[in-house]
Amino acid sequence: MQLKCSFYILILISLCFPHVLQAQNAVNSNLTNEEIERMIDNANVNPTKRWELINFYINKSKKEINNEALFYAYRYASIASSHPLNIQYADSALVPAKKSKIKKLVLDAYLNRGNINMADEFYQKALDDILVANKLSQEAGNDYIFNKTIYYIAQNKIYLGQYEDAAKELRICLNFFKDNLQNKTPLGKNYEVYYIYSLMSLIDSQTKLSKFNENKVLLKEAFNYLEENKLQQYIPYFISSEGTIAYYAKDYETAISKLSEAIRLYNDQWQHNTEIFYLGLSYWHVGKKKLALKYLEEIDKHYEKTKKLDPQFRSAYEILIKYYNSTGNTEKQLEYINKLMVLDRSYEKNYKYLYGRIVKEYDTKKLIAEKNRIEYTLKTQRVFFIVLFILFLGGFLYFGFRIHKEKQTYKKRFEEIIAQQNKLSSTEKLSGDSAQYEGQQKFDYDFYNKIPGLNPIFVENILNQLAIFEHENKFLDPQVSQKSLSEDLGTNSTYFSKIINTYKGKNFVLYISDLRLDYIIDHLKNDVKYINKDVKELAAIAGFSNTENFSDHFRRKFDLKPSVFIKMLKDNM
Repeated sequence: MQLKCSFYILILISLCFPHVLQAQNAVNSNLTNEEIERMIDNANVNPTKRWELINFYINKSKKEINNEALFYAYRYASIASSHPLNIQYADSALVPAKKSKIKKLVLDAYLNRGNINMADEFYQKALDDILVANKLSQEAGNDYIFNKTIYYIAQNKIYLGQYEDAAKELRICLNFFKDNLQNKTPLGKNYEVYYIYSLMSLIDSQTKLSKFNENKVLLKEAFNYLEENKLQQYIPYFISSEGTIAYYAKDYETAISKLSEAIRLYNDQWQHNTEIFYLGLSYWHVGKKKLALKYLEEIDKHYEKTKKLDPQFRSAYEILIKYYNSTGNTEKQLEYINKLMVLDRSYEKNYKYLYGRIVKEYDTKKLIAEKNRIEYTLKTQRVFFIVLFILFLGGFLYFGFRIHKEKQTYKKRFEEIIAQQNKLSSTEKLSGDSAQYEGQQKFDYDFYNKIPGLNPIFVENILNQLAIFEHENKFLDPQVSQKSLSEDLGTNSTYFSKIINTYKGKNFVLYISDLRLDYIIDHLKNDVKYINKDVKELAAIAGFSNTENFSDHFRRKFDLKPSVFIKMLKDNM
């Protein structure tokens, strides 16, 4: 479970609905403060009733001049509200806490405000309050508040990416709250809640540290406790943890399944960005890019709505930029580049400690360069399209002439190919080299001594074997390679390559492809059954690995597509 979730849960458990002022006459005026708090904490109470209780509690505490109760009433209101009312109520809670001169209330007030600021992503302000609470708790010997502050300091370390340190401190918190689960909970203390929070955060930290086996033990502990104590509202959060663990373990299918299940089971008002983010990443990794896009754009919608975004979600924009770049949608690419640049400026200002740790595929210089490039492209597009229209119009007029000229060119190339093939019979072409080498009466030392370091007799032997290789059409074997043929001829690839390049005037790939092309041209010209075969069949017969490879080499050698050559051959039969 990610940092953000932990704080949202804190809000969820207590009071999680917007501030709506209600009349007070619906609340029994004889209720004690403890009874009011139990009613507020009741998970089944509706939002309207909850706010009736909170406002009644505030007014009752003011009327009774009970600073302790007023602190708790304002704290409830701060947790129930959204920004900026939540921080206003948190500030209000600090005032009666100080007036009460009860140290544990002052501690809790600072801690509550720190929690609110952290939930709203004001991390520096949050840390300031938490450190004050930590110092005061040590001075007062308040183990409960002290461990709560340690918990929140650990959250800040998670935010800084210091997962090892955070995990160490979370284990301390976890053990403390776990050991006190059976304690009778006094007003303002909830060991159970922080036991569950500590479990979540420790799992999150260990996930980032790839400690998956340790997390299995913690998850089992969590699910057992929640089932035994009927705390079903927490179960989706731990299912989400399973999904996040699966993502970091690169088990993307499991991640998708668990995260989707968690989203389905949530029964609260929060937009669960952590689950949405990791679903997007998981779909991206399994190649379902359109689905990934759907979830990652939800992150962007959240940013558009709130103008805030947790730094952990930054990579969503990197992926969106990459996707729209790959699809050629420069406008959308530019949109997300601009957003990421704004976010980075915000991160650099407000998250200076974390900013330097963020792994960025698109750094500032790269973003600026890409932004300028795209803007220039878009700026010139209008001119480009005008020019394109003019060119299209001119091209349309030129099209007829071009087709005619192309046909003439094709005809000329066809005639040249046929004339070239008619100079020699197939036998003469494929065995000519052999006849050349074998028919020599006198050993031509100068001819075979063209390669420094190679014995002329050795070269002659290789060339004679090549002549046999050509004569027997062994080049049609699709598995033939420079390595395999050099070994068959009793030499190494390096020497063989030098001989081919020197005596054939081309590299091995072109040497083999040209032999295959001459073979297929000869059969097309002289055997009618070949002319009715398609290009794919001809490529396979000639020993080419695929049709594309065959076509590419045909165009290279003859400056003509094989399909065009075959058509013209048919027309001339």
